[in-house]
Order: sequence, then structure tokens, then C-alpha cells
Amino acid sequence: MPLRFDLGPFEKLFIGKSVLTNGGSRTEFIVEGDTPILRARDVLAPEQAVNTPQKLYRCVQQMYLEENPAKYHGSFLSLAAQAISESPAHHTEIEAADRLIKSGQPYKALKELKKLTLMSGKKAEAPSPRLPASGTR
Repeated sequence: MPLRFDLGPFEKLFIGKSVLTNGGSRTEFIVEGDTPILRARDVLAPEQAVNTPQKLYRCVQQMYLEENPAKYHGSFLSLAAQAISESPAHHTEIEAADRLIKSGQPYKALKELKKLTLMSGKKAEAPSPRLPASGTR
């Protein structure tokens, strides 16, 4: 199913391990294929991941973009345990994300973990990623 993106001037689109940067005018892109895609506003840079929920989100983000869950599995488990230890109330979201990752749905796991980044209270230091609520990316 093709994905349609309307990118503003100089807006970035992360496609797998590559970054597409739009030029100086608004442009519409249609991407076909089964490649992981995130808008720049949904990507947390390493320096933006300052607390455990954000680090967990970043870990799953890399699983998704690099299409390599095995590479990040150990980090995910460690960060998930740390997040649950710090805030047991987040157990439900983390468990749901784990199930989604195990079933090969890291994008949906990102949407689940988005809830934790919004609750983390560090919005001023590191903007929380915004993912679309629908099935589109």
C-alpha cells in the first residue's frame, strides 16, 4: 500500500537507514514498498532520549528503522525492566510493546511507547515524538 507524504520546506523523512530532506518548497511524495518510514518529528535523536521511557522509545525506533530487532533486543529488555522498576504503572504499555515487537510489529510498538514518552514529563528538554493515530505512517 503506497504511503503519501506532504513535506514542508526542508522537512526530513527517515526511510530505513536513510534520510530524505525536502528542498525549499512543499512537495508531495508517494512511497511504495515495505520500507520502515518515520517523519523527522517522530524520531528521537540520541541526545533527546534523556529519560528511560524516551530511551526505550529510541531503542524500538532503531529496531524499526534498521529492521534489526535482534541487534536491540538486549537493550530493549534492559530498558523495559528499568522503566517498569522506575514506574510500575507503565507495565501495561511496555508489555504491549513487547508483544508487538515479538509479533514483528515494531511500528505499532512505537505508538504504544509514545504514551510513556508523553507521560515522562521531560517535554521541555526533549520533545516527545508524535506518531499518527491511524495505521498510516
